[in-house]
Amino acid sequence: MNAGNHICLSLAQSRRFLPRRPGLGFLGLLVTALCAGTALVHADESVSIGPQPDWVVPLTFQRLAAAHTTNGGAQTDLLLRDVQVNQKTGENFQHEARQLLTGQGVQSGSQLSIEFDPTCQSLVLHWVKLWRGTNSFNRLDLDRVKVIQPESSLDDYLFTGRKTALLLLDDVRPGDIIDYGCTIRGNFLLGGKLSGSIFAQEYEPAERLVTRLVWPSDRHLHILDHGTAVKPLVVKKDGSVEYTWDFRHVPAVRPEAPLPVWFRPLASVQWTEFTNWAEVNQWALTLFTNSVPISPDLKHQIAEWQRLPGPEERLLAVLRFVQDEVRYQGIEAGAGAYTPSDPSTVFARRFGDCKDKTMLCVSVLRALKIEAYPVLVATDLRQTVANYEPSPVLFDHAIVRATVGGASYWLDPTATSQRGSLAARGWAEYGRGLVIRPGTFDLAVIPESPVKPKTTVLEYVLVRPAGQSSDLKIVTVADGPDADRWRRRFATSERADIAADNLNRFAALYPGIVRVAPMEYEDDEKENEVVVTEFYQVDRFVNQLPDAPQLAARFYSYNLDRVLRKPAVSMRSMPLGLEYPVHQDFRAEITLPAAVPVTTGDWVVDNPAFRFRKTAIVSGGKLLLQEEYAALGDHVPVEAMPDYLRQLDQVVDLLDYVIVSF
Repeated sequence: MNAGNHICLSLAQSRRFLPRRPGLGFLGLLVTALCAGTALVHADESVSIGPQPDWVVPLTFQRLAAAHTTNGGAQTDLLLRDVQVNQKTGENFQHEARQLLTGQGVQSGSQLSIEFDPTCQSLVLHWVKLWRGTNSFNRLDLDRVKVIQPESSLDDYLFTGRKTALLLLDDVRPGDIIDYGCTIRGNFLLGGKLSGSIFAQEYEPAERLVTRLVWPSDRHLHILDHGTAVKPLVVKKDGSVEYTWDFRHVPAVRPEAPLPVWFRPLASVQWTEFTNWAEVNQWALTLFTNSVPISPDLKHQIAEWQRLPGPEERLLAVLRFVQDEVRYQGIEAGAGAYTPSDPSTVFARRFGDCKDKTMLCVSVLRALKIEAYPVLVATDLRQTVANYEPSPVLFDHAIVRATVGGASYWLDPTATSQRGSLAARGWAEYGRGLVIRPGTFDLAVIPESPVKPKTTVLEYVLVRPAGQSSDLKIVTVADGPDADRWRRRFATSERADIAADNLNRFAALYPGIVRVAPMEYEDDEKENEVVVTEFYQVDRFVNQLPDAPQLAARFYSYNLDRVLRKPAVSMRSMPLGLEYPVHQDFRAEITLPAAVPVTTGDWVVDNPAFRFRKTAIVSGGKLLLQEEYAALGDHVPVEAMPDYLRQLDQVVDLLDYVIVSF
């Protein structure tokens, strides 16, 4: 049971709204923002025991009926989650009661862990009780509460400074109810405003989910439903407006992986004080405005870049420096969580997160008279961010929009190993973004990248009769973003390890394969193309068919197989997520012994989500085999699944090409 996932509506539920992804540093900027109304507290004073606030409306819960605890296979059942937020006092109260139904439920639910930011928050524990039958046992002992700083984001090169209050509970048994209440004091304000979300469902059964917002009557609140028709009870009193959402007997949501990155399985309610995107832009402008003079060292480097022949060359030099010479590392404790570091500091220390690297890149490009602006994007919501009310907490990443020769390029300063001209640079399919500049009043459309990834695998096979080794040369040609990925792989892994991984993968297709020459690696940085060449011999390329006297050789496009896997859940109520963009091409040039019959033809499978084509022809005494797959979108709607699965089966069958009767 992780109370830290739910305790602070304006912070933690925003993080659940868009979970942190590896390598992204901007989320801390958005959801941590400005801490107001709370003094700094020392680590030993940050957790205390006290009564619940007077403004809280107490709620009770009911134990599950005995028959209910044995049905459904659930490990736990959430009896009550009661979240109450008072914007006036800057307090977030939570009362949660969960019944542990099984031994595994006891294993996962016998500790409380509540996350908070000690730089601007304090935690007050009100009660921790264990209910067994009608008996209640007090489990709140401040001496047993451990305040730790786990820094779970260090693997993503982020230091947040956040702490966790941890309490391990004794003598917990199946059927027990863990019941606790606490308050986090200290709101997170975004330009003096609050934003957040309320979940109408959970990934576990919930008997009751209640959220109450106590809001000043002179401050407007924008509310938008996403997948729920339940409206709040609204009560006006004492200069406040109270909104209460009450969801009862909510079944668990079972996500049907894989899902599109932008799809949200849980119904929710979004609330925000921001009226329009212009207000969000004004908030962000205050963060991305640098008043610190540029250091002499950075001025000297800018002068060096200024000597390059043209704006494109200057932009590419700056981008390569920020991407590859300034390592990704975020210090998001305190003010570092929301304000980009001074560009001269980032330049000197050679590290920063996405907002730091974006600020450095934009500042240098402007000094070089190149138009450049920061852009906030939602790496998960992508284009669907336009379906939400304006709010900073929707974004979790920062990139740069630069304009050269009248053309705009959407560049990621945290991407590494990118090469080629500006025209050869690709970007992620974000769909929408907020360009931070004076006069912005709406989201900008980020066009699809004109540069798509493509990988072509070429096999040159000299097939010899059974009992003799066959020669196999495999050439992998990667273009665009796929070239970037191969370049990063060779930059971060030993070549021997890459060669061993590839050999093991090919061994599953070609038993008896052995490497006969070192792997070759070529990198055409100007064209952004990587070529990897490998040389093998296969002892048993021609084998006897199972339960048949014929000999056969098999060819299989393994690079297409990787992106053409059937989903584990085929009877779906949620859309199917697809990898996109993807373009995989497999070609084999096969030299066969004389008089071996082969099948030739042309097969095409067209689906709204993909296009597949396979050809087999004989030319110049060789069999030329080609299979090509291109994704046409990032998802399959529920109603289109039957046709998609049927045609996917057709494609999977076509991936195999077998030559019989050697």
